[in-house]
Amino acid sequence: MKKIFILILIVNSLNGQSFTELTEQNLFRGGNVFLLEKLNKYDNEIDGTPYLNPDFDKGKIVFENGNSYDGEIRIDLVAQNFQIRGKNGKITPIEVNDKVKIEMNGKEYKLHALNSVEYGEIGILRKCIELEKISLYYFPRKKLQKPIEAGISAPTSGYGKTDNPEWKDDGFYFFLIDDKYIRVPTKHKKLSELKVFDDQKYKSFRKKSKLDLKKESKLVELVKYFNSN
Repeated sequence: MKKIFILILIVNSLNGQSFTELTEQNLFRGGNVFLLEKLNKYDNEIDGTPYLNPDFDKGKIVFENGNSYDGEIRIDLVAQNFQIRGKNGKITPIEVNDKVKIEMNGKEYKLHALNSVEYGEIGILRKCIELEKISLYYFPRKKLQKPIEAGISAPTSGYGKTDNPEWKDDGFYFFLIDDKYIRVPTKHKKLSELKVFDDQKYKSFRKKSKLDLKKESKLVELVKYFNSN
């Protein structure tokens, strides 16, 4: 009887072990994470960074079935993909589908099908708040800002450039309403013109809450209000 009890304990212990933890070797076997052949390389002469964070952060790749992979991760905002760094220092670019979420620094990122001519077919969005009727996401992006050409200052100088090109933040927020991604304007008039909210309710909420469309905390309040009203 004692042997049976010990055997049961061993089996339960094995079942409770990290079968939800994926190794780097089987990370790509589930069909949700795809290994990319080439790592994007960027000109070192360009100021700024094309990444959300140039350093790798400790993060987690989480699958729908609860399996997860812990590792060092960063997001390439220009290529709109993820990179993982192995224990040997090797950097591997990957793509994920919409069944996978990436957790880093207490924030959740996921690939969304935007199906937009203006913003692209897909995009990596950070979840701000997800509710039944309306959700809010942040779309972190980078754009390459070219230097301003200076005029001729002397007959021998010709045209010159005042600065190096630079990666600049170009992110914005999306409302998700009725399966449509709607870019959040930074002007109240523009948002009213979209007619996604009842105009009188919007004006009342705006006045009462001192709504600032550039502040995430205020946008979250707006989403909560219209989800329940």
